[in-house]
Amino acid sequence: MTTLETLALDDRRSMTLDLLRGLACGMVLVYHLNSWLPTGLGQGAMELFFVLSGYLIAKSLAKSVERNGGAGVKEFAMRRLRRLMPAMVGFVIGALILNFWLTDVDADQLSWASISSLFGWYNFYWLRVEPTVIGFGGIWSLSLEEQFYVTALVVVLVVRRFSDRSTVWLGTLAALLFAWGLGWRIAAYTGLYQPPWVPYIAYLPLLRFWAFGLGVGVALWDRVQPLVVPEKSTGTVVKTLVTLGLMAWLIDSVAFYDANTFMLQWLLVPVGGAALIRWAPAIDRVIAIIVRVMRRGPSAVRRVFLNGLGACRVFGVASYSIYLWHCLVLAGFRHEDMFGTTEMWWLMAGLSVLTGMLSWKYIELRFYSSGVRTK
Repeated sequence: MTTLETLALDDRRSMTLDLLRGLACGMVLVYHLNSWLPTGLGQGAMELFFVLSGYLIAKSLAKSVERNGGAGVKEFAMRRLRRLMPAMVGFVIGALILNFWLTDVDADQLSWASISSLFGWYNFYWLRVEPTVIGFGGIWSLSLEEQFYVTALVVVLVVRRFSDRSTVWLGTLAALLFAWGLGWRIAAYTGLYQPPWVPYIAYLPLLRFWAFGLGVGVALWDRVQPLVVPEKSTGTVVKTLVTLGLMAWLIDSVAFYDANTFMLQWLLVPVGGAALIRWAPAIDRVIAIIVRVMRRGPSAVRRVFLNGLGACRVFGVASYSIYLWHCLVLAGFRHEDMFGTTEMWWLMAGLSVLTGMLSWKYIELRFYSSGVRTK
């Protein structure tokens, strides 16, 4: 049995969550490497990433705190650093090489772009001055994630002074994120808040913390009322397909970004993602049934199916590194005017996946753990 087949059969992790991360990563790659796709594809992928992060981070942090009390907060923070920083350092080194190779280097901008990427405030730097350096454009979303991690840690440290119950600080964190994200969306929609330029809405935590809050809310819901997996799978299949269809329709309906789309489409896209995450145990059961059926089929069909499923799962697990390195691949091709044809699309996609997989295998896993983990 191949490694990919083994991974496809691994039930220690949620198959659904891995596939959702792979879907979001694939959406980003397809959107960034094309100019003719729906405007909302990339932002929809970000909303899906954010709600996944909210859920997985809340679960991981809750487990650490329940296991080790206050020391669990430090344990979680160190685990996040081991998970994120080595690959980010590798990306920054790659970005430095790319800029020295292809551009007339602005040392000041390159230094600040690198530092802000490493420490999680590149989105703020980008809004202060639009850099001429290349390769850093997609880092705004990872900075938003790091700002969410810091927010979660601060809330835990403060709320635990009053209550050690994880449901209390999870509820507090979810409520704060909901109120902050939804409040700014309403303010922008009604005209009370008018950003100086449209990307200001997208790149700051003002509106985007809504999706993180949804993920934390689902993690809290799982603790208060664990999902009962139904015996029959028909309902799960129908709900999943309908939800994915509605999310695709919402994404396709966005012609351009403005306060209206962030109040409407981008309010609802992460709701769909949160629903899929909530149903993940039931969806996992459906996938397990399909796997059992396929394993009884012809050996050639079984191998193709399991290898394909394993590859999709690896794509999701390695999505962080793939996302990082696709930024460099895309920037290099655009700078050299090698962008826009079908051949270049496949070459950029292939290089993005190849470099990202190398980063995941030889940097992420080596520094983070001896095996594959969920988040």
